Amino acid sequence: MGVFTLLSKQKRTKCYQNKFGLDYNNKGNQGIKMKRNYRGKRQMKTNKHIQDIIREAALSRDKAAKRELLIKSGGSRSWFYDAIKKYKEIGEAFFIHKNKNNKHAQKRTHMQALEISRIFRDEYLNCNFRDFMRYLKADKRYDYQWVSYSYIYNILRSKNHCSKLAHKKTIKLLAKEEELKNRPQSLLVPSSATERAKENIHIARPRTQRRGHVVEADATFWRFSDEEIWALHGYIDEASGEVLGLYFDHQETTEGYFNALKPVLKNYGTFEVLRTDKRRTFWSEKKESSPEDSRIQFAFVAKNLGIDIQSSISPQFKPRIERLWKTIKGTITSFMEQNKVTNINEANLVLPKFVEYLNNHVVTLQKDFTTNSFKKFEGDLNIILGHKSIRVVARDLTVTYEKKKYFICNFTTPLNIPRREIMIIQCCDGNLIASLGDNYYSMIEFDNEMLYKSKVVLENEGVKPEDMPQKIKNNSVWAQSNFIFFKKKYSSWYKKHSY
Repeated sequence: MGVFTLLSKQKRTKCYQNKFGLDYNNKGNQGIKMKRNYRGKRQMKTNKHIQDIIREAALSRDKAAKRELLIKSGGSRSWFYDAIKKYKEIGEAFFIHKNKNNKHAQKRTHMQALEISRIFRDEYLNCNFRDFMRYLKADKRYDYQWVSYSYIYNILRSKNHCSKLAHKKTIKLLAKEEELKNRPQSLLVPSSATERAKENIHIARPRTQRRGHVVEADATFWRFSDEEIWALHGYIDEASGEVLGLYFDHQETTEGYFNALKPVLKNYGTFEVLRTDKRRTFWSEKKESSPEDSRIQFAFVAKNLGIDIQSSISPQFKPRIERLWKTIKGTITSFMEQNKVTNINEANLVLPKFVEYLNNHVVTLQKDFTTNSFKKFEGDLNIILGHKSIRVVARDLTVTYEKKKYFICNFTTPLNIPRREIMIIQCCDGNLIASLGDNYYSMIEFDNEMLYKSKVVLENEGVKPEDMPQKIKNNSVWAQSNFIFFKKKYSSWYKKHSY
């Protein structure tokens, strides 16, 4: 057994180097350099220096020279002699990869890229790139279930297409590239780093840890067509990022916020805090000590539901809903086109499906909240979200509402309450009811001609004053209407008094 066999590989290599006069610590030594840089067989085969060593070793018959070439190659002994053997068998073909001229099974053609670009330009131009990928995979007319987001992104960016959700930085970069293409070569001047626009940096505020604790509300305008612009009202949970409700209206109105609040109360329940802007729908300059002092429709309902309204003029006060609008505007156009929406009523019918699509595919929901603060709500939304106004009962026991005369009736008997202030509630379904004290009364329309020509006097036929509830000491008009749906008494009354 030779002396080199008993030594370890490292010591054996050093003995080889000392025997053949190679400097182990010399950085210029090619053998040590190749050992550091080329560890795999494929890299060794493709390196020209290694190829020359294998050719020389295949022609040489001197064992000492081959050992020296082995050290210079940096490979293992078994690989080195195996490479020499195969080189002698097939020659220069040993250095050529077997799949060099073979076509890859999953290689995408240039025609496929052109077709995808054409489909996006002709059919899905209003989509963002990620939605386009989903629609393209689901489209049965084309066989593109294999496409990935990176493949779609690279193709469309190479064709100068811009996503609806592109950042300002990307849009500016595309505009600058387009400008440089059209600019003469003599005017091209490289821009320095100091000339680049710097983005405003602000500290991110942490989310709340309770789902249903804070809900953000806002509205944005969306152009449906060249002639129509709609206002989209929405609510989003601050902790989980879940879209709670959306509703379209022609303008940003209190009714639009009420309609967007309906699915929130129905599907989730009441919440604790509502963050909004300082729109008159939510905010008033007057300091209100109690719900009865409120003169704002939405604030009156919110305080009776136990919702605290917080308002601010800063968009950073409600960042989740502000960011949601950017996401929605990049998605809703293509969604409405896919569902063939033609008017605002059809759009509102499709919105629940769109909210489900957002929460399942687009919005990134947070799952790390600790508790759920939503409280189940069992009231009548038809009455709660109705429009409330104050009227004075005339001497003929009628009230005027929208140029029509009504009797305030207990079943079918008009109440004898002349010169009394009463609250009229126009329910969401269009019906009218009157509220006085802790009771609700039906309203029966009476024709003006019949009232004045027949000169019917109903004072003696009405309910006696002593049978009416006592007048509330508080002079506030709104205090005379105590919402009965917050009490147990309402559930039994409403079944008996249907109107």
